[in-house]
Amino acid sequence: MRTRHHRHSPLSQRFDQPSRLSRLSLAVALGLSVQGLAEAADDSGPVTFNTSFIQGLGQPADLKQFIDGNSVLPGTYRVDFYVNRSLSGRQDMTFTQQNDGDVTPCLTLTLLRQFGVDIDSLVTAGTLSKDADTDSCIDMKALIPQFSSEYQANLLRLYLSIPQAMMSRSARGYVDPSLWDEGVTAAFMDYSVNGNRRKNDFATTDSLNANLRNGLNLGPWRLRNESSYSKSTDSPGLFNSNRTYAQRDITSLRSQLTVGQTYSDSEIFDSVRYKGVQLGSDLAMLPDSERGYAPVIRGVANSNATVEVKQNGFSLYTTTVSAGPFELTDIYPSGSNGDLEISITEADGEVRTFTQSFASLPILVRRGSFRYNLDLGQFDDLNGEGDSPMFGTGNLVYGLTDNVTTFGGVMLSDGFSATNAGVGFNTPAGAISVDATQSSSTTRQGKNTGQSLRFLYSKTLNLTGTTFTLAGYRYSTEGYRTFSEHVDDENRDPGQPARGRAKSRFNLTANQVMGQGFGSLYLSASDQTYWNLPGQTRSLQAGYSNYWGKANYSFDVTHTRYADSQSAYSGQGGARSRDTQATFSVSFPLGDEGRAPRASFSSAHDSTGTNSNANVSGYLAGRNDMTFSVGGNRSVTGEYSGDGQINAKTPYANVGAGYSQGRAYKSANLSARGSVVAHAGGVNFGQPVGETFTLAEVENTPGVQVGRYAGVKTAANGYAVIPNSQPYRGNFISLNTQDLGADIELESTSQQVIPRRGAITKATFKAKSGLRLEATFQYLKGKIPFGAVVEDEEGQQLAVVDPRQTALVLVEKTEGKLQVKWADQSCAAQYVMSEKVPGENYQSKTLTCQ
Repeated sequence: MRTRHHRHSPLSQRFDQPSRLSRLSLAVALGLSVQGLAEAADDSGPVTFNTSFIQGLGQPADLKQFIDGNSVLPGTYRVDFYVNRSLSGRQDMTFTQQNDGDVTPCLTLTLLRQFGVDIDSLVTAGTLSKDADTDSCIDMKALIPQFSSEYQANLLRLYLSIPQAMMSRSARGYVDPSLWDEGVTAAFMDYSVNGNRRKNDFATTDSLNANLRNGLNLGPWRLRNESSYSKSTDSPGLFNSNRTYAQRDITSLRSQLTVGQTYSDSEIFDSVRYKGVQLGSDLAMLPDSERGYAPVIRGVANSNATVEVKQNGFSLYTTTVSAGPFELTDIYPSGSNGDLEISITEADGEVRTFTQSFASLPILVRRGSFRYNLDLGQFDDLNGEGDSPMFGTGNLVYGLTDNVTTFGGVMLSDGFSATNAGVGFNTPAGAISVDATQSSSTTRQGKNTGQSLRFLYSKTLNLTGTTFTLAGYRYSTEGYRTFSEHVDDENRDPGQPARGRAKSRFNLTANQVMGQGFGSLYLSASDQTYWNLPGQTRSLQAGYSNYWGKANYSFDVTHTRYADSQSAYSGQGGARSRDTQATFSVSFPLGDEGRAPRASFSSAHDSTGTNSNANVSGYLAGRNDMTFSVGGNRSVTGEYSGDGQINAKTPYANVGAGYSQGRAYKSANLSARGSVVAHAGGVNFGQPVGETFTLAEVENTPGVQVGRYAGVKTAANGYAVIPNSQPYRGNFISLNTQDLGADIELESTSQQVIPRRGAITKATFKAKSGLRLEATFQYLKGKIPFGAVVEDEEGQQLAVVDPRQTALVLVEKTEGKLQVKWADQSCAAQYVMSEKVPGENYQSKTLTCQ
């Protein structure tokens, strides 16, 4: 046995990026590419190939199993259906043998309709009889000439190619519920922690804020808890639980069942927190479902600041931002009603607050479709004080025609009732909905009845490039009560004044594209008045953005005004009821490289003066998983300060550290956002996870880059946490094997998972590690023919022999035996691998086969 070691030959370079090569495909390609290979068959028979040329002497090896690799024996198999390359279903399929010997799948009209074929159009066109048997096998070629199918027996996949014109529009994006994966049993904690230390001439203040989302998945059930914790030097630790509930899919109803502490649906009535049971439609289960609406929160920080977002008094989100303008686009409110309260805590302790309006879009559904929601439980105030009555509510939305949607609902409790009715229109002028609510409330304060009228509008004007994301107006009479106001009246002493009740409210969010080179405008405005509170609450944001060369610039104006007894500003400057701030910002790259750092400058002016800062940010050392930011600031009083921030995306968490220093203070912060997932394969730390996420397992192979997320790699146990997956849709999980050595081989590098909502799915990639061996076989009785199969001692196929009697295999043992088989003959060859040399990709050995 002769041995040759190779490091950087051309052949070795082919295995620097290991993935499982198809030796079969290589062998067939070599054979079929030779001129004169094929003998054309006549129209009545299948195409055959003359293989005698491959060796030139004697009888060639039997290559039928390779040439006819996709053939299948008649019978019934459970297969995955791919319609136009999209996974569409999984069920049993019967394959039958035709008169010409071909084995074809038995496709029925029922199955084709299930996969989205527009059967009605075939009947209308006269191609198909309206009385055709829907459960018998049909000749697809006669029905749709452009139809084709391909069956991959080794993967149990049947690919159907159907012209898109023959597909029903409503079925696009449809995924068969049989493919929805409820995932594995696992527990997780998603956390966001921010710690800060501020020191001035008088004291040192430490603060800690944490937002937690905990979960446990057991079969079809998902148990969830959302909570927060805050503590500072001046206040004791405070723990709040926002909601704790168990949830599962009700597939037949395309709905979610929720039990526990949650929020009622807010599409018609205002959302309330309660303990009880909820059953409601889940639009994500349907093809081309609508997505929820969440606002973009814009603001300006004067230093390394902590931004906190609250809704109904509960902390939803906390993060640290650098000096200058910021946008928060990943806020997920608990209910669809309730303004968002945003507080900006600067490095020197100054706190600024403002309110972001939040409401729903016009209610529209397709013709004949509907969605519903039922809530039954006990009112649960966040403070846990006062009366907590039982209540029930239900609403229904139904698509009456293509352009008209009707909806309504009822809400009942002891001493309270409310009914709603409305209609939505899809018109050339935009989407419009109008609805009215009648309420009756009897409490210790007396009896009150009233009405509330709501108008919502949304439109994109393609001609002018204007988008009204949301425009709405609501007016309520003095006697109108929401359920929360009813409970507040019941809990309030007769002599105690009522809190402000809304009288009218206006919301508008609009964007205007000015055209190529002319930039864009945005406007966000809200205005609210109250029956028993003087003044009004008003918020206005307007801005213009554009670019000049490689520089981007923007102008923004923010105006806030609060009704009496509400504070818009708390901090060193006291309290005031209104504030206007104008901001200019510009940024540009420091170089021509794609990852060049960017310099930015911003200046903000309000009634107290002008605050300016300059900043440089970018990727650290050219890495896409580490960023930095350094800058300086001039305050309204003329004082200067400096700050810096470093953030890193690691396989275990997203972490950050920052420092700021001014004349009278020093401030440092640390942050971490990530997750801890416990499952059957161990415990893994990962980046922040969404509602639905995936575990990727690469068997016993750490350090494999997974997915498109920076820093996500398999840990020592071979698992990685993929932060997000889209429920009820195909999610492809892919591996980046560029950094793996030649001694690792993967059966596949991509998989598709289709999770249910809240599921923790698992994608397993089988890996094999060992040593690469280029084996040249010497057969004592002659030559081993091209196409002979090489197997290990367990009978697993490793490769095929090429025309040089050579095969490249991955062996797991340092010594062993290889089996070589062809036609009705075989031989065995012993091998012994040498000690591996650093940088070696494979070893070449000549083996005697006998």
